[in-house]
Amino acid sequence: MTGYYASLEIALALDNARAPIEGELTDSASYMDLMDLFTAAFEKALRNPEVDFADIVEIEYGGTHTVAEVKSWWDSWS
Repeated sequence: MTGYYASLEIALALDNARAPIEGELTDSASYMDLMDLFTAAFEKALRNPEVDFADIVEIEYGGTHTVAEVKSWWDSWS
């Protein structure tokens, strides 16, 4: 399993892992952005282990949100 096919299998596995969370947790909507960020980070780290948070935000939101703005979404979580 290498290259393109490995990427497809990993993307499918991530989608399959996400589905039960979305389907079973009544408050899952509040965690979707976090799961999207994790997925973007994971996929980026597969290609480049030097990934940082700013890269992830850019990949996920394409410049529509700043790093500070994204971080603020979770500042109140404990």
